[in-house]
Amino acid sequence: MRKPLLALTFTLAASAAFAQSPKDAVEARQGFFDLLGAQMAVLAPMAQGKMDFDAAKAQTAANNIAALAKVDISPLFVEGTSVDDMMETHAKSEIWSNMDLFMEKADALHQAAAEMPDAAGSLETLQPAVGKLGGTCKSCHDEFRSK
Repeated sequence: MRKPLLALTFTLAASAAFAQSPKDAVEARQGFFDLLGAQMAVLAPMAQGKMDFDAAKAQTAANNIAALAKVDISPLFVEGTSVDDMMETHAKSEIWSNMDLFMEKADALHQAAAEMPDAAGSLETLQPAVGKLGGTCKSCHDEFRSK
């Protein structure tokens, strides 16, 4: 699964760089976050005790999250692609008026994601790592994503 994920990640980054319209940028951005969400959908139920811990699945999802975190997401946030500009997104316009804080939150996500592969080996190490990663997501959503 890792090779297709990496290929898709590079495709998303390339499509964002060559996006011809705001809609293309939003679709690339949403695709990136869908990939992150799919990996969290594997890890979160394990960390919450809603699913049995599976070390192999946890490691794969953690590795995928770490790989995704290496993508520079700034090209995915083209000005004029907020919820105020178009219906297809939940991105608040505050992203562009406070880009420094937004990128600080993105850096926190990248740092937490980079820790995931080392944390995936046991439930005891996975739980706090998933909590930290989820907290970075929530922090950004609370500030920059419309409900």
